[in-house]
Amino acid sequence: MKIKIKSISRLLLVVSAGLVLTNCSDDFLDQDKLGEETSDVYFNSQEKAIASLTAAYSDLKDYRFGWFFWAFGETLSDNAVYSGSDGDNAGFEPLKTFNGTADAFQVRYKWQLCYRGINKSSQTIEGTEQMDDELFDTGMKARIIAEARVLRAFYHFELVRAFGRIPVLDHVIRTADEKISQSEIDEVYAFIIKELEAAEPNLPVKSAYSTSDLGRITKGFAQGFLAKANLYAENFEEAKSWAKKVMDSNEYELDPDYAHVFSFDGENGIESVFEIDFINSDTETSAFRNNGNFQTLFQLPRNITYGYGINQPTQDLADAFDAAGDVVRKAATLLTTDEVYEKEIPQGVWDWYNDQTDMNVANDSLDQWKAKLTFNRTGYYQEKIYVAPENRSAAIRNNANNTRIMRYAEVLLMYAEACAKTSDEGSARTALNEVRNRAGLGDITASGSALVDAIYSERRLELAGENDRYHDLVRTNRANILPYWTEAKKYWPVPQAEIDKTTGEIDQNPGY
Repeated sequence: MKIKIKSISRLLLVVSAGLVLTNCSDDFLDQDKLGEETSDVYFNSQEKAIASLTAAYSDLKDYRFGWFFWAFGETLSDNAVYSGSDGDNAGFEPLKTFNGTADAFQVRYKWQLCYRGINKSSQTIEGTEQMDDELFDTGMKARIIAEARVLRAFYHFELVRAFGRIPVLDHVIRTADEKISQSEIDEVYAFIIKELEAAEPNLPVKSAYSTSDLGRITKGFAQGFLAKANLYAENFEEAKSWAKKVMDSNEYELDPDYAHVFSFDGENGIESVFEIDFINSDTETSAFRNNGNFQTLFQLPRNITYGYGINQPTQDLADAFDAAGDVVRKAATLLTTDEVYEKEIPQGVWDWYNDQTDMNVANDSLDQWKAKLTFNRTGYYQEKIYVAPENRSAAIRNNANNTRIMRYAEVLLMYAEACAKTSDEGSARTALNEVRNRAGLGDITASGSALVDAIYSERRLELAGENDRYHDLVRTNRANILPYWTEAKKYWPVPQAEIDKTTGEIDQNPGY
């Protein structure tokens, strides 16, 4: 049976009025009245279980959740600056300088949205588990539960990377009397890994899905996610093993054309392990409930398009591409100011310009068009998320380009890193060079720490703009290259509002 996730469900089954970790505004709870249909009676058909699962997926599409990916993953790093208007840029400055406070709305949103997704996932798991098996098509009950468990692990992963010690929620909290304290970081990763290992056997491989179901969680993503979680936990043998399972599945390969991966035609392609699917919906266009990719609006060049001009790549990143001789990936990652003009100024204007004999008049006219581009702080924009004028949605929040969460190239680089950390340098170089060769670069022959450094550098160039750079710097103990960063600010402050709702179960991170 097909279980589509393109349409965002507004379902939220049970949210206790006293729930500590998701007790937030109506905007965040986003509840619909269920009448007499409580969770005890709701789960009575396969279709209802699927609807609940769709709700668990839906928070991935919330514009604030997508904002977290790049705001916390790219603009905190040396890859990008926040940019946008003067007000936007100044508003993010406390985070960029690692002076964020426990009252900052950005960290509060991150915490609350992730726990909302965890709660929805748990509702799906518990509700589906208590249903009779005969209500489901063969294998569907186990698959629904498995997808929800991967989602629950994913939301926990986003939290532990940002906050360190967090409360682990493996069930729905139904009363205000139940209090959950923070778990140590290694315990959180152990929970994530346990969730994924339980889910992986019950998930289909990518090729088993119909075209309409592409974008759902697959066995390959569970395995790739297991490699990533184990890498963060420094379980390098396990990371190596899980990455190798993806490689041996014959479900994925590198797209010969790097730029094609990020095109509309490349969505859910041969290199895609998991991505968030978006569509241009005519009926769902609000900021909080839409099927379009709001992040495109954020990152399109400001005023010359309808974009906000946020998350601009740095000259430091451009220099890193140049130092590596990496022409292919630089062109597919960085959109230059001149390229913006070429793409955004109508062809008729260029034709008129070229026909003029009075170049003073021609230059003045062209300069007026170029002046539309404002708050351009670095000279670069994110090519991977750029949508050309002819492909843009008329509803500015609803561009249909997908967000790539994991690609096969990252699996190869995780495998290379795990191999290098377990003295299997030959395998590490083979995987690393497969990624490099696709970009037109020669083989790396280094060993020891030089090989590890080469893998780290490759991750930066291969995955630039894909929201892992800051987390990579932190987990590999290299974040001290960032101005203002200190070990004391390794994790974000726990939102003070969440601490205030408890009776001492949650305490503040050191340094805040």
